[in-house]
Order: sequence, then C-alpha cells, then structure tokens
Amino acid sequence: WLMKEPDLEEEVLSAVITGDSMQITRRTMAETVSAVTITAPSGETQSITLTPAGEGIWTAAIPISEMGLYALNDSALNAVATAGPLNPKEFLDVRATEDKLAPVVTATGGGAFWVRAGVAALPDFRRVRPDRDAAGRNWAGLIKNERYRVRAVSQTTLLEPLIALALLLGALLLGWRREAR
Repeated sequence: WLMKEPDLEEEVLSAVITGDSMQITRRTMAETVSAVTITAPSGETQSITLTPAGEGIWTAAIPISEMGLYALNDSALNAVATAGPLNPKEFLDVRATEDKLAPVVTATGGGAFWVRAGVAALPDFRRVRPDRDAAGRNWAGLIKNERYRVRAVSQTTLLEPLIALALLLGALLLGWRREAR
C-alpha cells in the first residue's frame, strides 16, 4: 500500500486486519470521538467505542470471523479493510480456455466460439430441435424446446370506452372548429 503521510491536523480513520483481529485507529485533535460502526461482509453491523491511546490517537481491537470487505464509519470518516487472501482461488486464472469450458460444452451439447478482431464476428444462430446438434462450423443452435406454460392472463383497459369516445369526439370538434375559422 502506498499512503501519504497525513498532516497532523488531518483526521484519519484506519483499520488493519491481522489474523483474526482488526485494529481500528482514529487520529484526531478533538477531545472526544464518535463510535465506529463496522459492517461485516455478511451485512451485520456492530458499534465500537474507541479508547484513548495517546495524544490524538484513539484505538480499539475486535475479533473478526468472516472473510471479505469490512466497512467502517464514524460520524465524519469512512474506511475499509479486507480480510482473507488478496487473490482467492476463483481469481487466480480467469481466462476462458477451451480446456476449462470443455466439460460444460460437452454436457450441454453446445459449442465454443471465440470472437476475435479481424475474424468473422459472431457465428450464425439457428433454432434447432432438442434432439439435434446445437453447434456446428460457424453456427450455434438455440434449442427450440417449445416448453412454456401460461399461468395467468390479466387485461386492463387503458381508457373506458365512453371516455375514449368523448375524447375522440372532442378532438374532432376542436379540429373542425379550428379549420372552420
């Protein structure tokens, strides 16, 4: 992390997570500080009162049990802290390759098409029956399941017929009167 050294008069709220605990530090020249509200990754909130730890420094330490982003907020400042690995397994290699997609392609009977600049844009799309191939050379099939169920139909008139007739006649009369001038 690259941080600038704060001015002595600048107020700072910070949090550092080490292991299973979070150390909260608040720097201010004020005589008192507001309680800090901590929002855990699950959305659960708790309020922590800071204790003086020296001239202009207030601190608290709390245990944490969830991995993710913690948001801190007092009446004037906000801060965030992250618990857990910086690069979780899901984000180690996010490239889509044919090897990674092969199980899904095989299970669905589909195909993989790579769109590249300068190459034919998208494959042709066709409707296919469920028992037919869903992909071929430069074409992709959209399965025509014909499975749908209408559970309810609700219709509401936009205008009552008599009101619509009155508006139509009024518009005709206004147009006729204007043209008659």
